Amino acid sequence: MPGNYKKGYRGENELVHMLAKKGFMVMRAPRSGRINLPSPDVIAVKSGKVYAVECKSRKNGFKVPAEQLEELLQWEKIGGSETYVAWKIAYKGWFFIPLKKVMENNGNVGKGFCAENGKPFDEIFGE
Repeated sequence: MPGNYKKGYRGENELVHMLAKKGFMVMRAPRSGRINLPSPDVIAVKSGKVYAVECKSRKNGFKVPAEQLEELLQWEKIGGSETYVAWKIAYKGWFFIPLKKVMENNGNVGKGFCAENGKPFDEIFGE
């Protein structure tokens, strides 16, 4: 397993277990970008609410490819899910940025943008 994929897998797996501990039904879509269907990395459901999450585990800022943003948008429009780009920042935890904000910023996510627009795990998924 290549290094970047391994890091992403570990991050996604961690998030899946965090959500499960909060009582969500959760599914991770392994290698979601390779099946040629709109698939977020993680799908979580609880009390009729659906969350679609694209996960990133990076040290520094990144750009979410337009295709991934469009796929998340389909989950939002067709599936009715709340959609987020989630960034695991080392030693700080997970931050969730609404898809709309990421799209308005052309897919660019940096630490300042995340600080301004991102919310920590418990703020999105409960105490």
